[in-house]
Amino acid sequence: MHILTYCGFILVICTICLAAPAKSANTCGYDACNPGDPNKLNVHIVAHTHDDVGWLKTVDQYYYGSRNDIRQAGVQYILDSVILALDENPDRRFMYVEIGFFWRWWNQQTDDMRNKVKQFVNQGRLEFISGGWCMNDEASTHYNSIIDQHTLGAEFLHEQFGECGRPKVGWQIDPFGHSREQASLFAQVTSFILL
Repeated sequence: MHILTYCGFILVICTICLAAPAKSANTCGYDACNPGDPNKLNVHIVAHTHDDVGWLKTVDQYYYGSRNDIRQAGVQYILDSVILALDENPDRRFMYVEIGFFWRWWNQQTDDMRNKVKQFVNQGRLEFISGGWCMNDEASTHYNSIIDQHTLGAEFLHEQFGECGRPKVGWQIDPFGHSREQASLFAQVTSFILL
């Protein structure tokens, strides 16, 4: 019984953090989507990346792109190129998941770059999904850790981007198996409109 009370308390705290009023823009998220043509088949291609926050390499090796003999990856370059591509074409959109890497990249940016990224977020052109520090393993992770790491990511997004930084999609594409606990936690996040 104590565990259920604790889970409920943590979820209430997470919901309050995600639902707290912040700077609002009428164009963020789905409000900024092209409405499409009701007389045609509308296909949405979702540009995204999945950046492991540790798997075959260390966090630093993934971020800086070292040890490419193990796996080709340089997250800082992915984020740099995404922002450049968004800047070059106002019709482009991108979704990003791993807030731990984004936090690291964000802390290395100039104020001008941060303002540009905030503009992309407010326009709904850069959207954060799930909002966790990382895309957690579902098979061996305790629900307390899942809640904690999603809370950490959600707090960062709220502090930096306000309402437009709030994830509206629960995205879990690299779980090594799905758990009922993860599904239950995602279902209880009231800001998610799509799982």
